[in-house]
Amino acid sequence: MKTVIAVQARLNSSRLPRKILADLAGRPMLAQIVRRCRATGLAVTVSCPPDDALDIAKALPGVDVVAGPETDILMRLLLVAAHAKATHVVRVTGDEPLVPHDLIKAAVQGMGSWPCVQNWRPRTFPDGFDFEVWDVAFLVSLRAKMKPENYEYFAQWCLDHKLPNLPLTYAGKNMMNMRLTVDYAEDLEVVRKIYEAMGDEIWESGDVVRWCEEHPEVMALNASRVDGLFGAKK
Repeated sequence: MKTVIAVQARLNSSRLPRKILADLAGRPMLAQIVRRCRATGLAVTVSCPPDDALDIAKALPGVDVVAGPETDILMRLLLVAAHAKATHVVRVTGDEPLVPHDLIKAAVQGMGSWPCVQNWRPRTFPDGFDFEVWDVAFLVSLRAKMKPENYEYFAQWCLDHKLPNLPLTYAGKNMMNMRLTVDYAEDLEVVRKIYEAMGDEIWESGDVVRWCEEHPEVMALNASRVDGLFGAKK
């Protein structure tokens, strides 16, 4: 089993343009995501549209960048898997600067024969901890069954159609109303304060959640943006 992490990124985000290159504790936000993903010990590749590849490569020297169709996320994952000669691929999005590297590592180690392990349906983890681990052979077979209009949101399509998957849930109380993703300026303000507290450390998921619970004044900054149920039907 060879696994690669694909960080799905693009520059033309509508709500906060070029957010993946916004400064976050002295590094582009995307570089911080890659840094956290590398803490798993797995290879990491950025997956982006062709028009964004040069700017991203310049901003993240030394990081593999693989370009693919902007709205065909399924193909972009398969291209990353082919580039890395991987049997499994982890999908992480470019708006998750607190991606839970410890949870990803545990999911990969415990995947077994499941075609997919995911942690956002049902949603119990904070918004911004989302990831999936996919068997590449399953993705290849899946593509042959799907219509092209479903390629962009293929993961949601799979869960809507109840394809086999292993759901991970938060061991403590439900944290779906804790917003740690970055779509708006106030989201970026929240994660900047968390990074200021972390310094150069890479906190595990439990440490991040604990700090957020101890600082409700920070979490109030983007509370009006909480939409933790998005895409997370049971």
